[in-house]
Amino acid sequence: MAFHHYTLGAVMSTIITLPQTLIKRLEKISAGSRHTPESIVKQAIKNQLDYEEWKLDQIDAGLADLKAGRILSDEEFWKRINRQKNEREKAA
Repeated sequence: MAFHHYTLGAVMSTIITLPQTLIKRLEKISAGSRHTPESIVKQAIKNQLDYEEWKLDQIDAGLADLKAGRILSDEEFWKRINRQKNEREKAA
């Protein structure tokens, strides 16, 4: 297994260990673009953190809706979905 040291920013430096398959993919993407391996790793981490924060916000919003009683039964949910589907089909 190969070890690569990537500096992940001026504030924090750390060493990450990646499987060889990921290292090869990272090097291939880097070679085919104008991006350094470091910038690709930083962007990938940022994208995943953005997604995880969004997901937690959505879970919190859903729990707040549940607590406030803003919920639909399965039957009502499917009625609304089918109604919207029918409206779209008519408009097309």
